Amino acid sequence: MIGVIGSGTWATAIVKILLEQQDRKVNWWVRSEEVRNGIQQNGRNPKYLPDVQLDASRLNLSGDLATVVGDSEYLFLVTPSAYIASVLEQLPKAAYKGKKFVSAIKGVIPDKRVSVSVYLQNMLKIKRSNICVISGPTHAEEASHGMPTFLTMASSSPSLAIEVEQMMQCPYLHTTHTTEIWFLERVGLLKNIYAICAGICQGLGYGDNLNAVMVSSAVRELNKLTRSFGPSTINFFENCHLGDIMVTCWSHHSRNRRLGEAIAKGKPLQEIFDEMGMVAEGYYSAKNFHELGLMTGKTDEMPIAEAVYRILYEDADPKTEIDYLIDNVF
Repeated sequence: MIGVIGSGTWATAIVKILLEQQDRKVNWWVRSEEVRNGIQQNGRNPKYLPDVQLDASRLNLSGDLATVVGDSEYLFLVTPSAYIASVLEQLPKAAYKGKKFVSAIKGVIPDKRVSVSVYLQNMLKIKRSNICVISGPTHAEEASHGMPTFLTMASSSPSLAIEVEQMMQCPYLHTTHTTEIWFLERVGLLKNIYAICAGICQGLGYGDNLNAVMVSSAVRELNKLTRSFGPSTINFFENCHLGDIMVTCWSHHSRNRRLGEAIAKGKPLQEIFDEMGMVAEGYYSAKNFHELGLMTGKTDEMPIAEAVYRILYEDADPKTEIDYLIDNVF
């Protein structure tokens, strides 16, 4: 049995994908009673993707995490990274023994400074072979409406990655798998930072020419940073790497890009978050990579990420930072 933890846009889209296999039922942990009732009564999530129809008769909705975890072999984690630790730590580690985890979270656990897969291993003592990470390029808004959707499943266990591929199989979903879980997660972290930068460039009115160069520069920065940690055979041109960076930097669906645009127009951060009603993961990732750069002495190798950090956390002027990148980095 499959359990889904989270009820936002991506969680709703994943539930829609999982229900495409007609004989399947899904356990779904939804914290909000209002949202649970809306799904149960109307087959629609009233808060996220409300135009997407779900077969409520095949959903076991619950606000009790222990019930969903206990009744599921596979657990899809689809909550913002800032909240996942507080959610999972409601239960003792023993509750997760033998479970297989599928992380659809793009972000870092802020107070622990680790990716989701590392958190699962170190904090919940989940075996590495029982963890799979999924990545795009994919937007929930498009996937939930049956548009061509591309996912990569990454796990140290190829058999688990294939299992996840098979359980998400449907006519519009195209999948592949890899064992490069470490790099997949790091691209997922950095691409959100770069998307904020893309949004800032757009919000400043600098146009598509600059954003094309910014994305190219971001890929070079990511490549250089990765190689600095040692020899690598990573192919940056895979859909889950270059494709994921491009869609997050360019799409109007991207929360991180929208965050950058709003910052460039002078809106206060709290006001932006309140209006969005959703978490932009790049906000936390920017701080994490800044701290990683300080610890490893590699801040000079990530000027784009550092510029975003200064704008978000040190009140640096967006135009001054972008103009510096134009003259010295791009």
